[in-house]
Amino acid sequence: MHDLLNLLVSSDFYQTALQLSTPLIFAALAALVSNKAGVLNISIEGTMLLSALAGAIFSTLVGNAYFGLLMSALFGVVMGLIFALCTFILKTHHILVGIALNIFATGLAIFIVYAITGNKSDYPSVGLATFSIPLLKDIPFIGAVIFTDVNILTILAILSIIVVTFLLNKTVLGLRIRSVGTNEIAAKSVGINPNKTKIIALLIAGFLAGLGGAYMSLGYMSSFNTGMIAGRGFIGIAAEAIGGGNPLLTSLFAILFGLVNATSLTAQTFSSFRIPYELLNTLPYIVTILGLFIYSLIKYNQKKERKNFPRRKKNEKSLGN
Repeated sequence: MHDLLNLLVSSDFYQTALQLSTPLIFAALAALVSNKAGVLNISIEGTMLLSALAGAIFSTLVGNAYFGLLMSALFGVVMGLIFALCTFILKTHHILVGIALNIFATGLAIFIVYAITGNKSDYPSVGLATFSIPLLKDIPFIGAVIFTDVNILTILAILSIIVVTFLLNKTVLGLRIRSVGTNEIAAKSVGINPNKTKIIALLIAGFLAGLGGAYMSLGYMSSFNTGMIAGRGFIGIAAEAIGGGNPLLTSLFAILFGLVNATSLTAQTFSSFRIPYELLNTLPYIVTILGLFIYSLIKYNQKKERKNFPRRKKNEKSLGN
């Protein structure tokens, strides 16, 4: 218990949680933009994986981490374009496209790494340097968590919450994305091209997922590993579902999953009690499943309430008579 209390008041712990939350925020926002356009994009996992590999390869080829970051974002957009072409041009169901792209990404990543290095898992990268923001780093506690030894992608993840909120609620494009996702026929009747709007949304989602993948190989680690995404794309999708399509709530749930992940990693060093690390490593996924279960239960009760509402009104009217 003493170890746990020390953990909860440690700025290092919350800094670690923020670092672990960074790719989850990008993944969750990518899922949110796709869902707002009416497309369930489950290829975010594969997109992050190939983007992470692209960042590692191009950063080492050029010797510049920022070039690797640019290529990661570009590969994310390309994956979004492939998803869109398969879905809207080839008329394949988006769930099947997502599954196929995830499998394709896994196999392609292993093939490329093996072709270049001779091993099937690891590839080095040029990592993004961390920095501290003057003045802001001196803010008690918050400065140590957010503004000290921070990665630029962590800052971009926080800014992305604001940008996506503004995009969806304050721009014409955002209005079109939400209109197509809400009622495609009505949107088409006022001159909006549904497929074009969905493609744009998928490209934006691919860009965000690409940044999430870049963080894994250029920020969180200075290397690429074929198993490094480890379900983060799916956790991001879960965070978006629980967040109910609200960018801020979605990001907060992504941060919550990051906190759980940080707890599972840090708890392995506790001296007062020992829990098998294999069990601790499952904690983020258990919490994800639990969160989805609670979300589904709430939605079911809401649906049940809406279904029973007319009956209650009818009974009240009968009693009134």
